[in-house]
Amino acid sequence: MTPEQIRVGTNTIMTYAERQAFWKNSEIGKLLGFDRWPDLPQKSETSLVFNLSAEKWVSNSNQAELIKDHNWIQIEAAIRELDGKSKTLVTLKYDDETYMNIGGGKSDKYVVTATFNNQIFDVLVDLPKSDEIEKLVVGGQEENYPAKMCVDLLHCLLAARTFTNSGKLDPLLSWE
Repeated sequence: MTPEQIRVGTNTIMTYAERQAFWKNSEIGKLLGFDRWPDLPQKSETSLVFNLSAEKWVSNSNQAELIKDHNWIQIEAAIRELDGKSKTLVTLKYDDETYMNIGGGKSDKYVVTATFNNQIFDVLVDLPKSDEIEKLVVGGQEENYPAKMCVDLLHCLLAARTFTNSGKLDPLLSWE
């Protein structure tokens, strides 16, 4: 199934609370049993991400931009600017050990990783996907990634929005 087939007729990026309400109140959500879930605590819209770093490669030099006083519009814009050429990595940083990296961007393919201790990294995956290999430029370096690690923009933005607002991984997405 492609991402377009599971968007349930919308391309709108929803907040965590909006997604919870959608699943609980929509017909498809009721068919899947989400209406029987207990109410979940509401997430704050206050950003827990303190630093936004967006790299920009000029020749062989990284001229990264660090934005300390940012909002979601700036974070989303930085992610959407990823092109897999000169702009290949955005970092959402809470502290030295807690951050999310979003890389790639070429052909609507992104690699999203997050860590809470700078030792174990969770990777956003899109299942099921083939065992093919995709070439993406992340952090200025072209690397081979399993196709399941190459997610579309919608999943990337959902992961980033949840991390920005809560400092956690979105539980409705698949992580390995």
